[in-house]
Amino acid sequence: MKTEQKIVSDPEQPPLREIAGEAIASQLAFGELLSADEKRYLLDHGVVRSAKAGDVICEQNQLDARVYILVMGGVEVSEGGGQQKVVLANLRRGEIFGEISALFKLPRISTVTVTRPSVMLELSGEVLETLINNRPLLRDAVLERYRQRIIETALRCVPLFRHLPVSNLKILADHAVLSSFPRNTEIVREHDSGDSLYFIIVGSARVSRRIKGEVLNIALLRQAEYFGEWSVLTGAQRAATVTALSQVVVMEVDCQPFLRFIQDNPQVRDRLDLVAYNRHTQAMLSEGLSASPDARDEIVKEIENIIDRESRF
Repeated sequence: MKTEQKIVSDPEQPPLREIAGEAIASQLAFGELLSADEKRYLLDHGVVRSAKAGDVICEQNQLDARVYILVMGGVEVSEGGGQQKVVLANLRRGEIFGEISALFKLPRISTVTVTRPSVMLELSGEVLETLINNRPLLRDAVLERYRQRIIETALRCVPLFRHLPVSNLKILADHAVLSSFPRNTEIVREHDSGDSLYFIIVGSARVSRRIKGEVLNIALLRQAEYFGEWSVLTGAQRAATVTALSQVVVMEVDCQPFLRFIQDNPQVRDRLDLVAYNRHTQAMLSEGLSASPDARDEIVKEIENIIDRESRF
């Protein structure tokens, strides 16, 4: 059973506060980048929790935005359960866990279990997010240091890929690039050439087209959704402009590895064809046009021909 105690500026608690402060400073994700005021901010907004061996702090696939910094003791990070359980790491004093789920609104990617009596500083996801968003250098450091884990977790959360074994996503993870876009930035622009697909990890974006001199909003994209598939599948110019409505973090995958991926996973290819056609039809309707059943068949056939051709290279 966990017990908790709020860290306050009380003269009777300096040892505990000092120990927690040292743990914050020593944690490897970004501790050395924090100013004294930022460390104090985390301490003032944190809760100290104690836990006994066997307590589960985080559970795989759980939606939970809390972040923990281990002050003393030890925890085990694992995936799966029972005979399928795989131990990924053992964390010690000063190490952080839960930050990916908190910062990127993703399900827990692993289970964290206490291995010996421990004390940890618990932070809400909002506290850490506020701190990092106020300092681009911190956000960049987190993105860089957790790149691979973020990409793998984000891919698992895309509905299009949820039914696939993790091993099938390796080609995408190996060729993915993380990018961050401030609010009101155009991520892709209508009529530009495009040879990559984007997956939204954090934030939301507006899809729009310029018709007869006016900008028409046609869709809203959120976390785990993707865009850019029309250009990748057909080689056509971007069909619409996608603009960040908030700070947006995306995962970008180039055309060639993505086409190889869907060639090897025909079930994804079929669903993607349908999404691409539906979105293209929606764009045409926004311009007062419509697509006949024959036109649909021609579009899908052209997409399949491109995939078959490109996947050979």
